[in-house]
Amino acid sequence: MRGTTTAAVFASTLLAISGCATPGEPVGSAATAAPTVSISGLDNATASACTVANQATLGQDGYDFDIATANQIVTLSKQSKSTLITAAANVVEQPLRKAEAAAGEFEQATHLAELRTVMLKFQTVCQDVDALTVSIQESQRSLDADAGETTR
Repeated sequence: MRGTTTAAVFASTLLAISGCATPGEPVGSAATAAPTVSISGLDNATASACTVANQATLGQDGYDFDIATANQIVTLSKQSKSTLITAAANVVEQPLRKAEAAAGEFEQATHLAELRTVMLKFQTVCQDVDALTVSIQESQRSLDADAGETTR
């Protein structure tokens, strides 16, 4: 119950910050907004991947802990500027590929269980917006430093 409550509060906060939710709007309807949330300090890919992961956790808006949703999270995360999100997506990708390869086979259930676990961990990474913001800023500083070295 605590995880569901935390996820609902996180989704409501994200949507309220982005202007997608209005004051007094029920959490359920706010949490089902499109996965293109823009949150101060987060790039669109990071916010979108986290929104999809949150909706999968809540089983909302057609998202679930399944192969299709995991593929969408990985695809969005590859465009993320957050090193935390790209690292978390790399962790999701391995059991995702195993589950895809085992489609229709007996061992697919095991791979799907592992996939669901890492998707939940991915969503947990998304809950620390401050850490995500810092990872984006650090990534940008690193890119800027690298660019400065090549121009010398």
